[in-house]
Amino acid sequence: MTEPDGTILDGTILVTGARGNIGSRLTAHLARTGHRVRATARDTAGLDVPSGVETAALDLTDADPAVLKGVRTAFLYPTFGDITGFLTAATEAEVEHVVLLSSPAAYDPVEHAGPIGAAHQAIEAAVRDSGLGHTVLYPSWLATNPDRDWAEQIRAGRVAIAHPEWRINPIHLDDIAEVAADLLVREQFRGCSLILTGPESLSQREVIAQIADALGKPIEVEELTHEQALAARPAWFPEAMFASLLEVAANLGERPATVNNNVERVTGHPARSFAEWLRDNEPGI
Repeated sequence: MTEPDGTILDGTILVTGARGNIGSRLTAHLARTGHRVRATARDTAGLDVPSGVETAALDLTDADPAVLKGVRTAFLYPTFGDITGFLTAATEAEVEHVVLLSSPAAYDPVEHAGPIGAAHQAIEAAVRDSGLGHTVLYPSWLATNPDRDWAEQIRAGRVAIAHPEWRINPIHLDDIAEVAADLLVREQFRGCSLILTGPESLSQREVIAQIADALGKPIEVEELTHEQALAARPAWFPEAMFASLLEVAANLGERPATVNNNVERVTGHPARSFAEWLRDNEPGI
């Protein structure tokens, strides 16, 4: 059944990657707003979901078609590998629309030709070639990136990075989740792609300053050369991907980051700032 405003009330919404930062928020938002959700992960052990949310094990590269029974729309976390079997099963199950989480790396002037861009382009192509109705989401610089990239340095009170004046547009993860939810339950803003940004262009130095304010302690910023940054690359970060990100920062320099109003157009409220993210998610870094 579809309401006059286009809201879909029947059918199950499949959420892949429900253990992740975005998938978990999306699952909670959909459940809170009264929708039937099937939350999935490769391993459901420890998958924490709201009461009433169904869970199922799902590997997108080796999917059991049964997981798509009754599914009307689906959120796809970008799993890199052959997902054509899952997409074929989704087509056969008459899934109406898919929302794919991608990355600006897929079209960035530098990254599109690098490993990150190529990986996202491949999964986008698979979804496009499947014939499924779909929208690709391109969220900007995630507000969780400082925790991922600088947590240890922030705790030590000194962050050493290349290109500290590189300007980025941090986006609150709840904004991504709410936009994805709207696309899954309403038809109004569905299309081929949707770029999502935070509300302001900030330098990496300014982001660190806001974190320092939130933590109530000084954090020094040390500028590294390109070579020094490569040498200090975290062990978990693949070298080719890390180098690609450095090239993006070098290419854009101090130019303002793109900011748009797509979060507000879809959700009805302005995009939340990075300062709001820090208030909503007390820094544990």
